[in-house]
Amino acid sequence: MTPTPWWATLLTALGGSLVGGLFTFAGAAWSQRATRERELTMDELRHARHRADQLRDIRHQLFVDMAEHVEDRQVWYENINAGRNRAADLATLGVHRNQLTGRVKLYTTPVVQQVWLTLIRADGVIDDEINMGHYHHDQSGDAGLYDERCVPRAQAAAALMTAAIRLALAGDDAQTLTLDDEEALLLAEVRALPAHPYLTPTPELVSEICSEAFARLRAAETRWAIDDVPQRPALDIDDEEQL
Repeated sequence: MTPTPWWATLLTALGGSLVGGLFTFAGAAWSQRATRERELTMDELRHARHRADQLRDIRHQLFVDMAEHVEDRQVWYENINAGRNRAADLATLGVHRNQLTGRVKLYTTPVVQQVWLTLIRADGVIDDEINMGHYHHDQSGDAGLYDERCVPRAQAAAALMTAAIRLALAGDDAQTLTLDDEEALLLAEVRALPAHPYLTPTPELVSEICSEAFARLRAAETRWAIDDVPQRPALDIDDEEQL
């Protein structure tokens, strides 16, 4: 039997070492790539969670500011009902309602936006009545608006706004409801509101104001469906101009 040349043994050993080294290098490279991919995935998850937490905090602060605005309005409406109205009695707000409106349009659902718009409209009607001098004075000097429906309508809008804020704070963003379901839920939440120290509007008036708000939402939804746009807008053009 012919002995194996020394150089053949050497080549065999070098080949085995080279193949083993390549497998080791490939395994290390694959392991490093898998580790990087896991780290990137974890970074993306942490970033998404951080953004979600930030958004939740922003929306929570917005709802608090909105609730404080509603409470300011409620006190003012009660002053009007009690005959203590003056043009200078407007509550001093920590955040201007136009600033709030901008944030409402950015961070809230179409239903919350529309209820907010309803409140701003009702508030604006009272402002206009006062600015145009449409109020009378009694013998003691106290004043009251000639249009006695202005304040109750604004109070109904304020009650709806409070209910909408409560639902938004407690609700599930991923839950999808029809407008009919959302309207029924909102009215039920108004009925469940704690007793308020101020004069509260009648359930019939609350339902009327709520129906007006949802009618605008349904009109906008129908209009955009005809145009074959997949998502309904929060407010229509006329609504945004009034804001």
